[in-house]
Amino acid sequence: QRYCQLAREKKVWLSLGGFQETTGDVASPEHKVLNTHIIVDAEGEMTAVYRKIHLFDAPFTGLVESKQTEPGKDVVACDSPVGKLGVTVCYDVRFPELFQKLRFAHGCEVLLIPSAFSMPTGQAHWELLMRARAVECQCYVVAAAQAGRHNEDGNKRESWGHAMVVDPWGKVIAEFDGASSGVKVVEISRQALTDTRNKMPLADHRRYDIYG
Repeated sequence: QRYCQLAREKKVWLSLGGFQETTGDVASPEHKVLNTHIIVDAEGEMTAVYRKIHLFDAPFTGLVESKQTEPGKDVVACDSPVGKLGVTVCYDVRFPELFQKLRFAHGCEVLLIPSAFSMPTGQAHWELLMRARAVECQCYVVAAAQAGRHNEDGNKRESWGHAMVVDPWGKVIAEFDGASSGVKVVEISRQALTDTRNKMPLADHRRYDIYG
């Protein structure tokens, strides 16, 4: 409710995620949470709720998300003033089929990927994955990212950071470093979307009859 009020007061849209959503009997030893991403519009109303589909089970990083989290089941997109939003979370970025469905089946133009990448996976793959999703989908990618040490009362995580925005041609147009947090402003250009898609009309060339 606090963020809904903030959106309403400032007349802005908010992308909030991922965070732990509790459901069912929280006292049950079998209880698990959902990793959730919510879109709040400028009237303070929740316009989309996405529960993370792909859980990050990677013991080499010390993280096995399925121990405490249930996977979501639904692909989520919603309209906004800057274009149609594809709503995802973090590890989803490694599954291009989800993003191609958001682009080619749901008509998305901006892909939202709030993340907390581990240090080894972030160093190796963070920028590569964000740019790949932007290029293959011809969409803007907006990837907020948790940075530095956090969760001091839990598993004392350290996340890669480097929040970034990538344009439909794959160019990084805004980026933080691995320790900083804050706000950067970018323009979502309808013309850039149109020009990119006209130069290379993937939607027309895609073989829906063979692979969907």
